[in-house]
Amino acid sequence: MMYVKSPLKDSKAKENSRGISDGWPAERKRRQVFPNRKPGGTSPGSYGTRKKPAGESKTTKLPAITPWKVILASLLIGAFGILYIGHVFSTQELFREVQQLENEYNRTKRLYDEKRLSYDRLVGPKEIYQKAREQGFINSGPADKTIPLKP
Repeated sequence: MMYVKSPLKDSKAKENSRGISDGWPAERKRRQVFPNRKPGGTSPGSYGTRKKPAGESKTTKLPAITPWKVILASLLIGAFGILYIGHVFSTQELFREVQQLENEYNRTKRLYDEKRLSYDRLVGPKEIYQKAREQGFINSGPADKTIPLKP
């Protein structure tokens, strides 16, 4: 096995002078170069610096999603899902009942139409004229003839 020695451990190597300290910029980089400069870059010393558009915030943060919000949202979604499934099943049951009642109505209407047709045949003009002839009545022809009455 081979061991590698870090160059910083060597006595001849210089210490790291890049100014990185635990993820933050070095102290020398945090100082303001122009301490009397106004924020937003309105002073004469702001030449060449970027200006942020009006209304734009420094950082855009996502809304904090906490475990209790996730649990609450899943419970609400589950409750609404159960209500929706129950509604679908009840709607299907009502649809079946409507179809059954519609079939019963059509069957009853068909029976009524058959009975009505047979009744109309019994009391229709053809049958009435036949029965009248059988009993000795004479057809008078068109009904628009006037019968003169003698006083």
